[in-house]
Amino acid sequence: MKQMKYFLMGALLMGIGTAATAQDGTANDIAAVKSLIKSKPADMKKQMKAYYGKNKKNPENLVAFGRAFYEAKDTANARVYAQYALAASKNKCAPAYVLLGDIAAMSDDGGAAAQNYEQAIYVDPKNPDPYRKYASVYRKIDPAGAVQKLEELRQQRPDYAVDALIGHINYISLRYGKANEAFSKVPVGDLSRMDFIEYAMSNFHGRDFAKALDIAKQGLQRNALNPTLTRIAMMCSNETEKFDDALIFADQLFNKCDKDSVTFSEIDYQSYGRALAGNERYAEAIEKFQQALQALSPDDRAAEPELYRAISDAYKDMKDYPNAIESYKTFLQKDPEVSATDYASLALLASNYARTLDGDAKAAAMREADQVYADLVVKFPDAEEYALWQRGRLNASMDPDMKQGLALPHFERMIELIDARTEHDETDLRRLEDGYRYLMSYNYSVLKNNSAALTYAKKILEVKPDDEGIRKVVETLSKH
Repeated sequence: MKQMKYFLMGALLMGIGTAATAQDGTANDIAAVKSLIKSKPADMKKQMKAYYGKNKKNPENLVAFGRAFYEAKDTANARVYAQYALAASKNKCAPAYVLLGDIAAMSDDGGAAAQNYEQAIYVDPKNPDPYRKYASVYRKIDPAGAVQKLEELRQQRPDYAVDALIGHINYISLRYGKANEAFSKVPVGDLSRMDFIEYAMSNFHGRDFAKALDIAKQGLQRNALNPTLTRIAMMCSNETEKFDDALIFADQLFNKCDKDSVTFSEIDYQSYGRALAGNERYAEAIEKFQQALQALSPDDRAAEPELYRAISDAYKDMKDYPNAIESYKTFLQKDPEVSATDYASLALLASNYARTLDGDAKAAAMREADQVYADLVVKFPDAEEYALWQRGRLNASMDPDMKQGLALPHFERMIELIDARTEHDETDLRRLEDGYRYLMSYNYSVLKNNSAALTYAKKILEVKPDDEGIRKVVETLSKH
């Protein structure tokens, strides 16, 4: 009888335990609720009421239900179940506060998000998740304050990779120097894939391309075909003029990385083109630059000018000056912030083209270059002295015997402008020397005016007193 009594009591206790477990819910309930939310049945509210009833004393399951609603972008129900979890835990469920913080962050309410993450930290000070999320939202207001919150995590969890988190927060806050400093404190073996990417890009933005390349290579040793690290390595190889290596990374990105994980952008094609151009494969480079143009979004054409300039440079290196000039003209048309120097480079292209020609074709190319300098003054009046100097030199080469005096008005006007100033720098003196030499030769050879020629020879000595050749010219002319 005693044995039967104990057996019945045991069965009764087992029944009570099972009932309690059922009432508090199970891990299976979480999977079931996720499936329910995903399927969106018409009676979902009724079914969820049943799951709530089974789990109303289980804050972990309740917050998991809320997280499932959150991931389905149903923030209203997510908030409800977060509050259920807090009620069940007597406000001691840190994941519920984290969920409420995430909901606020999704609504761009950074203050409420930070407040909830702060509460989660108070409840569970050793959980890294709320520290990380607090820093992520607070960095928009105060990046330094966000980093300080992570330093608090270091005090609670000295075993946690806090420096990597600090690097990440500084990186997304565009504080690349601070990010680089933090990442450098993390042992290489502890860096994650994203850490390598952000560490490398911090150095890239800081223009330390060699270090960025080294970091990307270390990341690739662990993730050999990671497209982002490969892309960074390609760009940095171009920047450090390691064009052979850039081609290797380009081939890896375009032909070996998982196609489903890569969406090629204009930057990828442009970098590939730079690698090809650096290896003197100009025709192929032009093809890649043109593909980059095709990859541009119709609403974002900001990269167009740079690409047309790259195409022009490739044609120039091929000595295909007509196409180089046409592409450069397109660059000037597309760039809303074109500078005087940019514009003057078109004249230089035309001048270089002229040197490859003879006869009338050469004269036409030189006239085109001269017209570019004339237009330069209209567009950039401050560049007048430079344009006059270049026009003087260019016209002097078109009129080598000076009989037409083509360079005369340009040099005379240039000298007038420079002489109007009381102080002259090295550029002024160099330009004056060119102008005085032309006027000296023009007066001596064409006008047969030795007195005027002597005057300009003496002026040359004033700007270049150590020119022994001109000193002898002065002595000779002084005897006539």
